Amino acid sequence: MVRAVRGILIECDPDAREILLLLNARDKFIIEDLDSTHLFINSTHLDRIQYELDKELEKNAYEVEKPV
Repeated sequence: MVRAVRGILIECDPDAREILLLLNARDKFIIEDLDSTHLFINSTHLDRIQYELDKELEKNAYEVEKPV
């Protein structure tokens, strides 16, 4: 029997993929880990995943201070 699952294919760099895998440990939204740059995720979690990923990437962003 074939089982259809609604989801979204996302393409990301390996660093973002690792963050998503860590987030997945909490909330199980990844349906299939396809390769190093593609994930198939549950479409109902997309907005929350985008928010959480942006928040994590912002923590790791480097900001250059402007001289006074």
